[in-house]
Amino acid sequence: MVFIAEMRYSVLSPYNGIYIPSAKPSRELAYIIGVVAGDGYVHRLSKPRKSYNPMYIGLNVKDREFAEEFSRCLSAVLKRDPPKPKWSIRRFIVELQCKVLYELLKKPLDIERLRCFVEYSAECKSAFLRGFFDSEGSIDKTGKILVYNTDLKLLRYVKLL
Repeated sequence: MVFIAEMRYSVLSPYNGIYIPSAKPSRELAYIIGVVAGDGYVHRLSKPRKSYNPMYIGLNVKDREFAEEFSRCLSAVLKRDPPKPKWSIRRFIVELQCKVLYELLKKPLDIERLRCFVEYSAECKSAFLRGFFDSEGSIDKTGKILVYNTDLKLLRYVKLL
C-alpha cells in the first residue's frame, strides 16, 4: 500500500515548500539573499559521485568584516556553528554545504520567489539592501553611492525597494 502525502501552501506564505530552520523570514536570511544576488555564489559539483551531490553556498571577498558578517548570518539562519572565513590568495572565502539554501538561491535568481522573504518587514528590506550594497556597491570620489550589476530586473527591484 502506498501513501501519498499532499501538502498545500498558501500563495502568500514565504515557505511554499522550502524549510529553513529559522522560525520565520529574518534579516539574516534577507542579508544572505542580498549577498548572493551580488558577489555570493551557489554551486554544485559538475561530476558528482554516485548518490552524493553536494551543493554549496559561499562568498569570496577581500574584506574580512564582510566575510565574517556573511558567516554570522549563515550561522543564524541554519542554526549551526558559523563557518570560519579562510584566507586564500589575498581573499577571504566563506563556504558551506547546504542543499536548502542552494535550492532557494540558485541562479538566475527568481526575484518573485524571493520577494516574500525580502519584503517580510522593513528590517528584512534594509538587510537585503545592505547585503546587496556590501556586494555590489561602491562610493565614488564625490561621495555618490553606486551599484553595478548585469541583471537589469534585479537592479529595478533594488531601486523599487
